Amino acid sequence: MTDAPDWSERILSEYYSDGSGIDLSWLDKPTRHQFRWRTLKGPWVTSRKRISSGESLVKSFDSMPTDVYVSTSSWLDPVNLPKLKDSKRPPPILIDHMVVFDIDMRPFCRSRLEMARKEALSLSEWITENTDLEIRHASFSGSKGFHIVAIDPDRSPFEEPDPAKRELAIRENRKALLGRVIEAGHDVDPVVTADTRRIIRVPGTLHGSTGWACSILGEGLLERPVRGWISDIPKHEMASSMPRRPPIKIPRFKHRKKTAVRTRTVMAGSHEFVSLEVSSHVPGTKDRSALVAWLPIRWGNASDSIDRAQMEFDSIDLGPVAYMHDGERVLAIIPRAIPRDFLLSRIGRMGIRRLENDLRRFEHSWVRISGRMVEGDWEAEMEPITVLGYDSSERCMHPWSAPHLDLCKSLGLPIRHGAGDISGKPKASIRVAVHR
Repeated sequence: MTDAPDWSERILSEYYSDGSGIDLSWLDKPTRHQFRWRTLKGPWVTSRKRISSGESLVKSFDSMPTDVYVSTSSWLDPVNLPKLKDSKRPPPILIDHMVVFDIDMRPFCRSRLEMARKEALSLSEWITENTDLEIRHASFSGSKGFHIVAIDPDRSPFEEPDPAKRELAIRENRKALLGRVIEAGHDVDPVVTADTRRIIRVPGTLHGSTGWACSILGEGLLERPVRGWISDIPKHEMASSMPRRPPIKIPRFKHRKKTAVRTRTVMAGSHEFVSLEVSSHVPGTKDRSALVAWLPIRWGNASDSIDRAQMEFDSIDLGPVAYMHDGERVLAIIPRAIPRDFLLSRIGRMGIRRLENDLRRFEHSWVRISGRMVEGDWEAEMEPITVLGYDSSERCMHPWSAPHLDLCKSLGLPIRHGAGDISGKPKASIRVAVHR
């Protein structure tokens, strides 16, 4: 991905000025939604008061934001919401929950955005034909994809009087819907739709990594190719240019020539393949490692694995986490320079045995980060999913791993790392491995 604009307080203040460009018209009652933003200095801030307009939102900025979000849920009192697992405070009262589907095609470029548009259009048509949802709009995120925002006219889950049970019922309802969408073959983010605490970008605000504005698409734009309207999308004068094609590709390696006998052996059942592998070790440090590991198959499908992983990582204040998928399993990367002893004392209890065993035996782990090349053809190619755990990141005490931040960016999942110490040399150790 191209480099992010070099923002400053003055530049962002000039852009937002009176807040007139921020669009909250699509929210029935903005004052019932929670607003959060990432400041230029790095930390996340949650609004301490109700927001009724773009103007009141801008007045809440003590420090200018690079990214601004709003909750997909509306609450009786959206200020100072207790966390989902907070048992010491009364559960909040959920009033409504928008159904949001997130479609991203990384990296940031026109060809991948066109792929995302086609997927968003296909999903919109499926929603219309197979559900009672009322699509409110589609929006361009300002970077790699789109949000489909819909309203569910079925209010029956909200009839539950107990606030905690009501929120759980909504989450289960949305999870069932998400399962239908994924089963129908639609490529959506598996963790956004069912999450009642999810936040999405506010239309009219800038995407901090690109400088393009999150924008609600006008009537009929989703049906038209990206090249026909992308130049009309608002963006800052410092915005990154959008490449026509992916600027980064995982290199393709030629498989060494084999004899006819060897080829027959491979085709008869051998699992020889070639792949790229990265070391978890942080070069330039003595005993620090990033967490780079394939999640256990027994954790379930991609959505269940990520939910389980986030619960585990959040419990030990590790984040953020970049997730990728090869069609079968999920790869997790936490680009932090973590003391090896710290990892060993915790990952075994999580069940991430391969990384634990490698750290004990070799003091680092080689982990596959590409598809598998078998007989000259790629199989199980990697697809970026999402980056989660920025809340945990705020509590994380470990420095960033420079080489693994670079790795995440190269794989199409750039990390918003903001302030904080950075350890290690710029590039990770990567090798081409032949597995027999």
